[in-house]
Amino acid sequence: MKNLILLAFFLSTSAFSNTIEANEQLTQATLDNGLKIIVKTDRRAPVFISQLWYKVGASDEKQPNTGISHMLEHMMFKGTHDYKVGEFSKIIARNGGNDNAFTSKDYTAYYQKMHNSKLELAIKMEADRMRNLTFSGIELEKERQVVIEERRLRVEDNPNAKVYENLRLISFDQKGAYHAPVIGFQSDIETYRLSDLRHWYETYYAPNNATLVVVGDVDPQEVINHAKRYFGQYSSNSNIEKIKRYASIAKTSQSKKLELKAKLPFYTLGFHVPSLKTTTDENQAYQLEMLAYVLDNGLSKKLIRNQQIASAISVSYRLYDKHDTLFIISFVPADGVDNQTLIDAIKNQVKELIEKPELIQDELVRTKAQLEAGFVFEQDLIHTQAYYLGMLETVGLGIDKMFTYVAKMNEIKAKDISNIAKQYLDFSQVNSVELITKAIK
Repeated sequence: MKNLILLAFFLSTSAFSNTIEANEQLTQATLDNGLKIIVKTDRRAPVFISQLWYKVGASDEKQPNTGISHMLEHMMFKGTHDYKVGEFSKIIARNGGNDNAFTSKDYTAYYQKMHNSKLELAIKMEADRMRNLTFSGIELEKERQVVIEERRLRVEDNPNAKVYENLRLISFDQKGAYHAPVIGFQSDIETYRLSDLRHWYETYYAPNNATLVVVGDVDPQEVINHAKRYFGQYSSNSNIEKIKRYASIAKTSQSKKLELKAKLPFYTLGFHVPSLKTTTDENQAYQLEMLAYVLDNGLSKKLIRNQQIASAISVSYRLYDKHDTLFIISFVPADGVDNQTLIDAIKNQVKELIEKPELIQDELVRTKAQLEAGFVFEQDLIHTQAYYLGMLETVGLGIDKMFTYVAKMNEIKAKDISNIAKQYLDFSQVNSVELITKAIK
């Protein structure tokens, strides 16, 4: 994968506060007002995707405004001084494109995918709503009901989602990041004021808190010129770096039982671990990532196919979280099998992995091959390329991490997996949530 590593050279220019960094595929620039620009050329089709990323998400929120980043995402489609309510998406569609947005724990992003002849239109319209959003009380009440219904469908009526939400609630202190759900608590959604949204918008939707990512069949200099024309007039927020950004605050050895209407029981375990951003040794973060893959495959093979004591099992780890995160093991027991039997089996599997790392050597080789193949195939999708470039820049890791992932994972040895499991999979400190089923009437 060495050919994927970008060796940049520098071109000085008086038009920007920083240098433009470029090579055959990738160009970076920063406007005087702090807006970062990343352009990756991909000429296999005459299309592009343009994404605008803001460094704000649920991890920046506290009650009574949990979920406000997500609510503002909805309001961003409700008109500016130049475009009426709903007109943004209609114009994009009329020009053969599609658009949407997403909010996460650490960022909010907006995107348009269009024919490359529509590049200026996409950048112009996105720039307009960075500063010219109109805040209508009528539209807020409409979107409030939309989000309440969204929460009902995604969380309240989804037992497994409720389990994961409660795992975060018991694993992270409410004074830190990652305690609250991205969509927010119901009580907060019901009480947002228009002034709350306007304050959030004016604080975080500033050019020096944003990154424009464009991937596709485009001329990088043309992207930069359009960005300078439409975003360059905006002032930066000089106080953005002074705003308190919350770290995640761990709570350990917490457990909770939820009795919900559900067809199947469900159980989840959460171990506190660092992310790539927070670790003091980045090799450990990649080892945790590999551990998740290896353990997921191993537990599925042994507990589902061989012993048949689980009907579903999954292991997950979020390498790119901005704050300390969770290593999660979840399972659905097979019919007639109690949770403790499965927990004991998981403990035994982890113990064997720690004591006999040589047993996972073949699985490690297969996993590395799968990861490398997956990485290569992902490069066929311009939206995937743009996502990783924008996400890595926004969480503060830098885009180089996109091109070193495979090499870092290939360096990992079986003994590394054993050591990292021994260090972090401490069942005496684990948090857990158990779903107990109630009959569905």
